[in-house]
Amino acid sequence: MDLDAEAMHSAVVDANRGRAHLYLAFLRAMERRWGRDAALAVMREAIRSWGRSQGAALADGAGNRLEALLDRFIYSPDGGRMFAPEVRRCDGEGLDAQMMRCPLKEAWQEAGLSPDETALFCNVASEADHGVLEAAGFSVEIDCWKPGSTGCCTLRIRKTG
Repeated sequence: MDLDAEAMHSAVVDANRGRAHLYLAFLRAMERRWGRDAALAVMREAIRSWGRSQGAALADGAGNRLEALLDRFIYSPDGGRMFAPEVRRCDGEGLDAQMMRCPLKEAWQEAGLSPDETALFCNVASEADHGVLEAAGFSVEIDCWKPGSTGCCTLRIRKTG
């Protein structure tokens, strides 16, 4: 079965929205058993670990070139449509981009999470990007979405060596 570009885009967005709901379900279950602090610590650890497992493939294609991260990470998986990145810098020293949309954030908002809870989940979910980029040989600082701000997370990616 061949999927056209629109159907593929919808499938990827839906998968990310599903991931947002899974994160919420995991946190709520762990919170009931072990309390909020322990649940958040486990979530962060697991999500970063999952991100690290994805980072090797990125390292193979990007090497230590920030410019290669544009197509392989910033605009992935659909040319930038899903996250609508605004690239503010991309040179030999750094890559800065703000994601203007996020299907995870949208799913949490639609699920009725408060702005503060949504911001917390954005922060927890950012562990995936930390893991991916660190495993690929880059450092990253992420300013996660906060209530009242526009867009979503801002990533500042740098070479590590």
